[in-house]
Amino acid sequence: MNRFFKPHLWLIHVIGVLVPRRLRADWRQEWEAELRSRETLLAEWDRLDWRNRFDLLRRSVGAFRDAMLLQPKRLEDEMFQDLRFGLRMMLKSKGFTAVAALTLALGIGANTAVFSVINTMLLRSLPVSNPGELVLLSVNQRAGHAVFGPPGRSYTFSYPLFEKLRDENHSLAGLCGVGGVSKRRMMATGMGGAETEFIHAQEVTGNFFSTLGVPAAIGRTLTQADDQAGNPQQVAVISHNFWRRRFGADPAVVGKTIALEDVPLTIVGVASPGFFGIEVGANPDLWWPMQLIPHVESAPWNRRLKEPDSWWMRVMGRVAPGRSRAQAQAELEVVFQRDLAEFIAAREANWSDDIRRWVMERNLELAPGNVGWSRLRYQFTQPLTILMVVTGLVLLIACANVASLLLARSAARRREFSVRSALGAGRLRLVRQLLTESLLLASLGAAIGLLIAQWGTQALLAFMKLKSDYVSFNVAPDARVLMFTTAAALLTGILFGLAPALRSSRIDLATDLKGTSSGVAGRQRLNQSLVVAQVALSLALLLGAGLFIRTLEKLKGQDAGFNPENVVIFDLDSTTKMDAARRATINKELLARLSAAPGVRAASLSTFFLLSGGGWSEQMGADDYAARQGEDLSCQGMMVSPRFFETLSTPILRGRDFGTQDESAPGADAHRVAMINQTMARRYFGDADPVGHYIYFLHRPQEKYEIVGVASDMKSDSLRKPAPPTYYLSVFREPTEMELSFALRTTGDPGALMASIHAAVRETDTALRARDIQTMNDVVNASVHQERVLAQLGGFFSLFALSLACLGLYGVLSFSVVQRTREIGVRVALGAQRRDVLSLVVGEGLKLTLIGLAMGLIAAMAAARLVASLLYGVTATDPLTLIGGSLLMLTVATVASWLPARRAAKVDPMAALRCE
Repeated sequence: MNRFFKPHLWLIHVIGVLVPRRLRADWRQEWEAELRSRETLLAEWDRLDWRNRFDLLRRSVGAFRDAMLLQPKRLEDEMFQDLRFGLRMMLKSKGFTAVAALTLALGIGANTAVFSVINTMLLRSLPVSNPGELVLLSVNQRAGHAVFGPPGRSYTFSYPLFEKLRDENHSLAGLCGVGGVSKRRMMATGMGGAETEFIHAQEVTGNFFSTLGVPAAIGRTLTQADDQAGNPQQVAVISHNFWRRRFGADPAVVGKTIALEDVPLTIVGVASPGFFGIEVGANPDLWWPMQLIPHVESAPWNRRLKEPDSWWMRVMGRVAPGRSRAQAQAELEVVFQRDLAEFIAAREANWSDDIRRWVMERNLELAPGNVGWSRLRYQFTQPLTILMVVTGLVLLIACANVASLLLARSAARRREFSVRSALGAGRLRLVRQLLTESLLLASLGAAIGLLIAQWGTQALLAFMKLKSDYVSFNVAPDARVLMFTTAAALLTGILFGLAPALRSSRIDLATDLKGTSSGVAGRQRLNQSLVVAQVALSLALLLGAGLFIRTLEKLKGQDAGFNPENVVIFDLDSTTKMDAARRATINKELLARLSAAPGVRAASLSTFFLLSGGGWSEQMGADDYAARQGEDLSCQGMMVSPRFFETLSTPILRGRDFGTQDESAPGADAHRVAMINQTMARRYFGDADPVGHYIYFLHRPQEKYEIVGVASDMKSDSLRKPAPPTYYLSVFREPTEMELSFALRTTGDPGALMASIHAAVRETDTALRARDIQTMNDVVNASVHQERVLAQLGGFFSLFALSLACLGLYGVLSFSVVQRTREIGVRVALGAQRRDVLSLVVGEGLKLTLIGLAMGLIAAMAAARLVASLLYGVTATDPLTLIGGSLLMLTVATVASWLPARRAAKVDPMAALRCE
């Protein structure tokens, strides 16, 4: 009581408690002497003068400060004590440690593998100066169109628009443009190695390197002066990787001349190491000035610098100091809308209301450009996000499984906890010890998970058909991946360890020290809740994977209008530049050789592959067809050779195919012919026979094409989209400067024709080579690649989650059988049959499973609506998927319940009662 009313006495008393035990032992004599001295002075407090009182208080406060500074040492001692004890417990229970750590390792490893790809593809900044200042320009298309596609975002601009945006803004320190990374023919005379080779090159504006802030490793980078039309000095910059690989890191490469598509270019510099441009996953070997497009490209692509209709280049800028991204966007939006109004006014007369509305519903947006741009990003962002959620749920199931193991293990340690509590350990101390053990388990799981993630990342890339590249697509773990794994380990350690720790720290000394059971019902309820959660999450994953598998089946099983079996397709590369006439002659000669080759049933040419996203769209009219006001008359166009439809096994419903009579070059008054598909015939002619009628381009109504045949609809853009209205022109009759693709239908295995194709190409012209040889089945599979990734990986992770959930159910029922051994023995002694015991245990398992099934069905149907855009031909309530997934879950859960039930049925009642 005296100490309570005299704070100075309380202060001196507290100091002795705060000082760590180890230090009290080391400094015992000194502390005891100091404390006795102060207690003696305190006893004479009333007789002390103010100086001695002040000195005593000063010494007490100083001692309190020293004790507080030494407090972390005390906590550190206890922490190391917890770690040592936790390690001993892990080594003591090696089987439990191995199972729990491996379960967590698989969950953490799967998450780390998916995150490694996400980090490389979506999060890693470009290797440039101050990447946070970069912005990527895009066009937000707010309205959809039946032919041009749904609403979305585009990252391409025309060169005339880029010039206006570059010259009329004041908020950006620089604005650069880039084209696509394409394969180009290069000749490096006298540089060693092959004289001619194909490299990956990219056209860029002169301020590309300065805007990004990328210096040259040797020499210099491109400048604005290099990108001026008519500049007599034609230059290029090569990548550091290409410099080392192709030129042996020779510094004398600067000043050397190479020929890109027969255009001489002087190498003026080598880019800094690790720089790959702005496109993640692309790795250009060379960058060349955009103003050289008319010299490097062939028609019609060599005119794109002057065409405002041609949107092909991506634009990136750097925000000026003192300005913000919002200010830059507002300023550039004014320029964009003014250009859009001029663009519409110049073409409005030839447009329908739908097209006009579609074009007007656009606005400019500036997105953060620190991570660059990637075609892969917009292809795989949604699948990777879904996979990240899936692996996260798998990790939750793994945590619930390990939590069940910890609860079962804590039952065996009940007496240990009681003894420690009786010796003075508080509940918080026990919880801290158990959490330390959980974190040790999680750390071990994370360490093993990092190793598993290395294999998992490569497996994931193989599933996605991606290749790791140490420059532009390096999936090696970096600081962000290690931080993610560390955070996952800490979170999982707390997640699966907290509930068992809190439950196990509830000690009833009176019953536990006697050895009688206590708290079994509470542990059972928590275990059962964990099993229900595992079943619900596993069923949700199983049903989601089932919907993706059904989507893939629907897409692959539908009638696409052509037969992809035994069809080979390829393009041509040439080591010399050819004009259109020479190319047409070669195409005709090669087509004849291929048609006569053994094993070839039919051969044809076309302007693009089906399901490649190629083609063009034109406004078309037809005889006696009165268009409605504002009606959209867009039709897709394609040029094909005779036997094109035979090659693809597409039936001609009416009329005839193109023939030799349609191959002559057209004169001023030549008779032009065309074929159309069913959808176009239905639009313009209804149920009437269109053969013999005429169609024409709205902007060239004087040139009419007689319809000679109607072909069945073919899905040319995507298996998800219906075939658009399509017209076909004879590729040999209509002049074209486009490169053509070959297609062959074989009588046997398409792979056996590879050598024949290469031989025929070499015999036709030694400057030619076949490239991108693939089967049509490969093209079809590539078109559903996203769906295949989701179906395969989703199926794998859902089955893994199912196995974890059933292991959890098995563990809970096994623990329940052990805890209820006496009860089961009494039941058997009173006459219960083997089937009664089996039904008791299996019934308990099925009850938990059915509750989890009900919760999982609700969660799955709610989640399926979030990914409805990825489904095709199925809905979130697809009966086959719901019934099949539920039956599979119920069947596996029954097996998991039957195993401990069989053990319970073998209980000897006399042995059970004696044991109790």
